[in-house]
Amino acid sequence: MTIQQIKYIIGVSDSGSLNKASERLFISQPSLSSSLRDAEDELGFRIFRRTSRGVEATERGISFISDAREFFAQYEMLLKKHTCSEKKYFSVSALYYAFARKAFVEIVNGFSDDGYDFAFREDKVSNVIADVALEKSGIGILYISESNRDEIARSLRSSALEFHHLTECNAFVYLHRKHPLSEKESISLEELSDYKFVTFDTDDVKSFFSDESIRRYSLDQAITVADRATELSLIKNLNGYTFLSGVFGEETNEDFVLVPLKDSGDGRKLTFELGYITKKGGRMEKIALSYISAVRRILHIAGLS
Repeated sequence: MTIQQIKYIIGVSDSGSLNKASERLFISQPSLSSSLRDAEDELGFRIFRRTSRGVEATERGISFISDAREFFAQYEMLLKKHTCSEKKYFSVSALYYAFARKAFVEIVNGFSDDGYDFAFREDKVSNVIADVALEKSGIGILYISESNRDEIARSLRSSALEFHHLTECNAFVYLHRKHPLSEKESISLEELSDYKFVTFDTDDVKSFFSDESIRRYSLDQAITVADRATELSLIKNLNGYTFLSGVFGEETNEDFVLVPLKDSGDGRKLTFELGYITKKGGRMEKIALSYISAVRRILHIAGLS
């Protein structure tokens, strides 16, 4: 199967009609139909079902098209990276940090006239590392704790990445301002045991606490969400909570508060090393250096990056 056939399949799926797809793809409808038949014969199953209203993907076709889109996106990324082009790209992957988003906005505003394509991805630690390793992003923002330091160090070494220190931060409990515990000076895990823990990544809790504490306080039974809006809604409406680093600019929503988390009693330090990752030995471009400078300024960190 050729790249062109994959492009045709995606085009037909987007159009829902062979006639519309042929117009968009600048190919005659008979040639498009023939190319689709050849692809289906090679695969051994039908990708599309012909109907009186056009075409619709079969069950196996839906799965194939999903994979084809991912493959074609990687193919286009490969071309952009290795072909001569005046187009420039800058992308950052980060945990869910407000300061990282704020710094990115500054960079977009400052470099928007320089011909850049921009991308900002928020995800869990493992995916941030993968993005930088695969060069989807030039910079990754994450933290290292006493619990995950060895594991992250192994991941960085195997991916030829390096970690650059930014600052130290403490663990806080993030609550809605009307939560019963919101006015306390500090909160213990025991006090949180009657409330719902909400998180983007259940594995992330292992970076904060020991296995014993996780089991004891049912932190492995968290409600997992995919986006910030859902997280905030559940924290508000379920009297839920999550854990944040409490670094400057973490959250500015006046409906929510950060309360220091008490020592869990398992001997672990509830402090974290915030930093960024890059390709090992790689030279950072001006725009990347400017982004890190913006992060440092927002976090009130002095010194060179």
